[in-house]
Amino acid sequence: MPAILFILLLLLPATAAADVYKCKGRSGETMYSEHPCDARAEPMKLRDTRPSESFTAAATAAAESSQARNTETPASADSSGGELEAIRAAEKSCIADATASIYGPSNDRVGTLQQQMSLLNEELAKANDAERSQALRTRMATFRQAITREHNNAHTQMGNARRRCIELAKTSDR
Repeated sequence: MPAILFILLLLLPATAAADVYKCKGRSGETMYSEHPCDARAEPMKLRDTRPSESFTAAATAAAESSQARNTETPASADSSGGELEAIRAAEKSCIADATASIYGPSNDRVGTLQQQMSLLNEELAKANDAERSQALRTRMATFRQAITREHNNAHTQMGNARRRCIELAKTSDR
């Protein structure tokens, strides 16, 4: 089952790295698009997708702690179970830190997009002409795409972080 999920992640389109442009609409509202609004438009600077330094430091500390326990514990049947438990605990801690550092900011960004979609939906309910309604639907579709990209990007980052945590736990086992 994990192999299938990994293959599916590899098959995801590479649109998660698309540029995002912040624009002002005719009536002054802020909107976001993957296409430039005008000739002067520049892509927004988004957060770096690498894990935070605190995540890397925590993972390293967990590995060193586990490795220290491995060298201090006498080699016996009971200690090998304890070592394995310590490795699993370090791996779980690493994954928990990664989850917080990746999904927390991602959920914040998705929440902002959903609030903007909610406002557009309210405008759509009040819209009187078909042209305005279509423009609002188009902007809402852009937000839906941005939310999908954000989710896919977070899932990809989390998959990479899990693999790093597993590798880190394996190397600390040696």
